[in-house]
Amino acid sequence: MAGMRTRLSTAVLLAAVLLAVPACSSGTDDAGGGPEGGATPSAGAPGSKVPDISEGIPEEPTGVERAALLAALKAVDPALAADADKAVANARQQCATINGGGNAVAAAQSRFGSAGHQLTEEQAKAVNEVLERTLCTS
Repeated sequence: MAGMRTRLSTAVLLAAVLLAVPACSSGTDDAGGGPEGGATPSAGAPGSKVPDISEGIPEEPTGVERAALLAALKAVDPALAADADKAVANARQQCATINGGGNAVAAAQSRFGSAGHQLTEEQAKAVNEVLERTLCTS
């Protein structure tokens, strides 16, 4: 059990570091001063943002972020990352549950488990911890 915690802690730390580096240069500071896509902000509302219609679902990770997410999931249980595309899709959907205040443990067990491979409550909590520290950050 201690070995799983050590692997999970290492994977989470690695994922956090890998995700922090690109975040430092996310490009949100537009030198032109205007919003992307030619939209104009409403008058008298400097810095206001349009509500995110994805309701807690983050953008699909790519490159280093995707690799870090898959490595962290694999550290919890190698079967979780066996189908990389499915794992990423499940992770993004799980963020909506985590960010929305739903029963994240039960959702993780349902979303990441299967009839032939059920997740324990501890594994589901570990998946949620990985996602909270990496993909589901807001």
